[in-house]
Amino acid sequence: MLTKLLALILLVATPQTDTFKKEMSPLQSSVDGLVNSTGSQVLQRSRAAYIEGYGVLISVEIAFEGSPGIFGTPKKPAEVRAVVSQRRKDVQEKLTAFVKQRVSTTDSIGPSDSLAVVIHVLNTTPADIPNLPVQIVMSAKKDSPQQVAFREF
Repeated sequence: MLTKLLALILLVATPQTDTFKKEMSPLQSSVDGLVNSTGSQVLQRSRAAYIEGYGVLISVEIAFEGSPGIFGTPKKPAEVRAVVSQRRKDVQEKLTAFVKQRVSTTDSIGPSDSLAVVIHVLNTTPADIPNLPVQIVMSAKKDSPQQVAFREF
């Protein structure tokens, strides 16, 4: 009896996992493309994971502004703050829209599951922007896709 139950559970869980495997790469590419379109840099390409009982989690590491390098001309602090502020706003808007749209159209997300995007932020100019968050999280449930929770840490 227990063997039959386990086999049934595996059969039910397998299609969800197979569906996620097909959706994983397009989700990752979309997040990377959206971040790059703001002028921010993707430092470590996004990775998507399916978590049983939660849904899909996508994690990416970015820098809003790159360091000028050895031979680059450093920007003025006010200019750096303005650029980072605009890119931060753009990333938030684009990824919030992405979460709203994808949480309802991603087949591997169950009816009560969620989609979350976790952004790890590298502050390349801590002297100019000392209060930049190190992590930004956006998430929404499939049953209420228009309510995107936004948190900064």
